[in-house]
Amino acid sequence: MRLKGKCKVKDYAFSIRTHLILMIVLCGGTWFVLNNVVLKQQHKALAEYRDEKAKLEYDYLRIKNYPDYTETIKKSLERANAKLDEFLWLSDGYDPNLTLFRHIAFIADASGVQITGFQPFDRGDEKYYIWDISFKGDISGVLRLINGIERSRKFLRIESVEIGKSEDGISVILTISGLKKLG
Repeated sequence: MRLKGKCKVKDYAFSIRTHLILMIVLCGGTWFVLNNVVLKQQHKALAEYRDEKAKLEYDYLRIKNYPDYTETIKKSLERANAKLDEFLWLSDGYDPNLTLFRHIAFIADASGVQITGFQPFDRGDEKYYIWDISFKGDISGVLRLINGIERSRKFLRIESVEIGKSEDGISVILTISGLKKLG
């Protein structure tokens, strides 16, 4: 009987060793899956949250340590609105033709050129107003006129220029466009 007892101990030892190896393999596999699948995603999300927190803290400290921050933003918005008004200035009045005529007449007077014709031109364009404007004067006045239109703070685009002779110097027909709306 003693032999049987010793065999049982050997069987138990073999069984324990087999189960121990299986437990180690299963625990290692479980650790591998948890570490590579579950925990990596959580670490990635935590890293993103840390980056976002650092950015927010930086922005907060920048705002906190810069007392005129809101004033600077307000001034920037005012400059942007002023720039937008330079593009959409024709839509401010009730009649874009009159608004443009006043602006062009001011530039023409300063250039020493006479306006001889002013005709709105409708191409069915929803984005631009278009005009054909005729002038007469000397060459230097016409060049000052074109330069004045190009340098004006109010956005206009000269589409075409036709130059001809007249009894008083030269005649010029400018096709000018201005924005109706953005987009």
